[in-house]
Amino acid sequence: MTPNLNIQPDIKVSLKQSFGIDSEMEVDAFSKKSEYVPEIDKNYKFDRDTTLAIISGFAFNKRVLVQGYHGTGKSTYKDIMVLENQHT
Repeated sequence: MTPNLNIQPDIKVSLKQSFGIDSEMEVDAFSKKSEYVPEIDKNYKFDRDTTLAIISGFAFNKRVLVQGYHGTGKSTYKDIMVLENQHT
């Protein structure tokens, strides 16, 4: 099965609702979870500054560079951010 890469976010969610960050900012999200999305880890704690920096880049259609040593959570962070923005 080839994934549909033309889908667009269809709802807005607050950073507080999705990431537990005290902010009035809203971000685009998907109302339906796809079969490619694993379960959400409710125990994951988002770093406020890192999350705001990444989300702000996405929200304003800016390039975002996430860098760090191997094993520091770059891919995990990205995966969880995607998960939090795909609601069922």
